[in-house]
Amino acid sequence: MGQNILPLLISFLFWIPLTILFLRLALPLVRAPFSDPVVGWVYEVTNPVFRPFERFVPRYRNLSLTAVLLFWFTATLEYTLLVWFSGSAFAWIVGGLAGAIGFALGALMVCVVLFALFSLFQPRAGTSIVYLVERFSVPLVRHVRRFIPTIGPIDLSPAIVVLALMIVRLLLTDGLYRLAAAL
Repeated sequence: MGQNILPLLISFLFWIPLTILFLRLALPLVRAPFSDPVVGWVYEVTNPVFRPFERFVPRYRNLSLTAVLLFWFTATLEYTLLVWFSGSAFAWIVGGLAGAIGFALGALMVCVVLFALFSLFQPRAGTSIVYLVERFSVPLVRHVRRFIPTIGPIDLSPAIVVLALMIVRLLLTDGLYRLAAAL
């Protein structure tokens, strides 16, 4: 029983910084407005950590390479604590990459599910959460809608996107975790 609690606590403690770093990474990519309260809060929280690194690590268009590196480093640190310093350093890096990819794809799945729920319940338009969820989900759902039309009032495209993200997540993370275990 005690063996299951420690990994749960480690995963929970890393969930918060990984979420904030993922938002810092993804918000510029969807061109979220800085005037939005959620976006402003994410930048306010992460700027003290990002400022020193941004002097040395360049940006690539809207992609903050500092955010990518810190997101990957945090996921690597979580993976390292979960495997408790066993294996090589390269195994930690690969396992951290698997954790970062799995977290990012899981966050996208949550956004698509929320997008589908928002289409059913019609929350107040213009709120920051609704806006951000739409900015993350619409590009993914739009590609599927081209090939699979709605069936009456039912739109299956969010379910197909979630299924595709689950399969990609399973294939990528499983392969990387196996690689990390073999190292």
